[in-house]
Amino acid sequence: MTAALARVGIEAVALPWDEPVDWSRFAAVVLEAPWDYPKRSDEFLTWARRAATESVLFNHFPMVEWNSDKRYLSDLAADGVPVVPSTWTSPGKEWEAPAEGEYVVKPSVSCSAKDTARYGPGTAERTRAHRHAEELLARGRTVLTQPYQHAVDAHGELSLIYLDGAYSHAVRRSALLKPGAEAQGGLFTTATVTPRPATGPELDCGDAVVKAVAARFGCPLYARIDLVPGPQGAPLLLECEVIEPSLFLTHSSTAADDLAAALVRRLSGTRLRSTGGGQDTSSTYS
Repeated sequence: MTAALARVGIEAVALPWDEPVDWSRFAAVVLEAPWDYPKRSDEFLTWARRAATESVLFNHFPMVEWNSDKRYLSDLAADGVPVVPSTWTSPGKEWEAPAEGEYVVKPSVSCSAKDTARYGPGTAERTRAHRHAEELLARGRTVLTQPYQHAVDAHGELSLIYLDGAYSHAVRRSALLKPGAEAQGGLFTTATVTPRPATGPELDCGDAVVKAVAARFGCPLYARIDLVPGPQGAPLLLECEVIEPSLFLTHSSTAADDLAAALVRRLSGTRLRSTGGGQDTSSTYS
């Protein structure tokens, strides 16, 4: 991405979001991989709000704040987007396992399958799931419970990448959650990734998500829409990522340049800041 930005005259530098930096030095601050924000969400959002006042934050702060908690899924469901059925349990409330079938337990503030696990029916699985949920609740985290979509085992997740509101490319990611496995605690979880074009129904679903987000906050500079096949095969929204998504730019011959061009268009009406010695057209990734 740095090379694509250089081709349009933008110098980019990668900086940790929590490093003491004068963000007003930069024409823009573009979030790239703040993988640790779920563990420090209040601190991260405080920083993001400040960065948005000192520079131009992408994506914009109201969108980032909304997207930082998976309760945004209820908003998108209300907008008519087909979403994986979801229930939330807040701290202080009693978590209850679904009556039947396999299901997933995760914190509502999380990314890349951290602290997420898959559970099946039966007393032993219910005990494991209850322990997981109670541990999250005890740490003050809201618990999200969803029925496991079994088609993902064969078909994986489809990630649609949107740049400046337009569909760019898509990749298939292998299933991450294995039966009986404990929740992962690392910064991120890896999956096998292969390019795969989106079908018409998948594009319709992705377009509906981006349209709903844009209606609330304006068009995102970038977004990744993660879909899984539902019980009848129709695509369901699993995640809408506008904070830290891997955009799989290397799986498209044009995506990096398209994103760089989109950033230039976004900044064309913004007076670029000077760091001394002339106009600074730099941006920073955090």
